[in-house]
Formats: sequence, C-alpha cells, structure tokens
Amino acid sequence: MTVDFTNALAKLEANQLPENWEWVRSSTMAKVAKYNGSEELYFKEFLPRSRMENIKAMIRGSRSERWIRQANIARKKGFDVPEVVASGTFGNKNGYLITASGPRKEVPDFLLRNDSTIDELQRQKWIVSFARYIGKMHKAGIVHGDLRPGNILMEPTEEGHFVMIDIERNSYYHKKIPMKQVKKNLVQLAKKLSFREFTAKDRITFFNIYNDAYGRFNKQEQKALAYDVINLVKKQDYWGGGGNVSSVADKRH
Repeated sequence: MTVDFTNALAKLEANQLPENWEWVRSSTMAKVAKYNGSEELYFKEFLPRSRMENIKAMIRGSRSERWIRQANIARKKGFDVPEVVASGTFGNKNGYLITASGPRKEVPDFLLRNDSTIDELQRQKWIVSFARYIGKMHKAGIVHGDLRPGNILMEPTEEGHFVMIDIERNSYYHKKIPMKQVKKNLVQLAKKLSFREFTAKDRITFFNIYNDAYGRFNKQEQKALAYDVINLVKKQDYWGGGGNVSSVADKRH
C-alpha cells in the first residue's frame, strides 16, 4: 500500500483534501472522499446522528466498528465486502474507515431498463442472479440495514458479481430473520422503482427466484408476503410509477 495515511487522515479530519483525493457525494450522516492515485480507495467518516451517538457507541460500538463487525460476518457467510485498509477514531470521536474500492457501478446500472446497450436476455439473467443473492443473504441470516439497490455494487460478469456496502446497520440472526426485517429489506428494494425501469414481469421474476433461494415460505406464505410488501410500499408512497402492482402477488411462473 503506497498511500501516506498519516498525512491524508490528518487533512481529511480537518476537512481538507489531500493530493489525489476528491470529495464524493454522500448522505448527511457521513463524509466521503475517494483516492484516485496508484489504487482506488474510499474514505468514510461517520458523522453523529444525534447527541446520543457517543453514548450508544459505548454500548454497541461505533458505526465504523459495527461496519467492520458486519463485514466479518458477511465474509464468513460467503459474501463480498470492500477490504478495510485503515480504521480508527478522530479527535472529535467520529469513527472512520478507508476501504478498497469494489466494483465501479451499482446494481441499478445493469438491472434497470435505462441502458439500451444492455442485452435484454443478459439483463434478465442478472435479475435472476441478484434475486438469488438476496435470497441467499436472508438464508444466511443477514439483513442489510439499508437495502437500496445502489448499496450493492455489481461487476457485470456473465452471472453478475455483487459486493455489499453501507453495512454498518446490518443485523445478523442465528435463527430465522423476523418477518418485519424480511419485509423491510424487500420494501427497501422496491423504493422509487418505476414500472418503466423495472417491470411487473421483472418483479415477478425477482420475487420467485428470491423465494426459491431463501427456501423459507410455501406458496401461500409467498403470496401473503408479496401482498404485505406491496401494501407497505403503497402506504409509504414509495412506488416510483404506475403499474399493475397486484400482478406481483397474483402470478407465479
């Protein structure tokens, strides 16, 4: 590793950009920068959500510590996350991480119908692979804390290679995942996706393959789950566009 972390971290802590670094847009709860030198790295400082943040950290660990803990669980279960190359706590008590870069693009770049250059048969294959990935993730007892499609990076290999990020709010269950958490992840995946970008057929394919991979629910339970997720998405006004939303629950190939 050729990066001078001591100098870089001192500047980043002072909200200054070291040479070859650039700020990256992020949520208001974090400060993110990217290193574009001999290797591609990402710096993330976790900003406090409230005055209780430091107290909670004493009990649960800081968000950077939880990220590392969840990364270890994910790897143990066979899921890829970016490698941590540096971590610690600044003088202001904010935790930070520097991680290696994962794939450069996110799942929506390949699974949504926004790119006419992507072959439709290949897109369908990637939908199947991603659905299987999420099903296996739940089967392994892992719930992603914020399962927006953009929080899974993707390398567009033949079957698709997935890498999860923003994992500090992940949770792990030794036994069955509570139904509330299953529904939470499925609702997060459906947020703001229009039927132009991800059709009813795409959703049916995803849901069927997800259930095959998870292997938890019988057909009646799957239908009930689909209706519950649809109703939650509608209640929270998360649909990204019109469409026959009931078809996801009513059809099974």
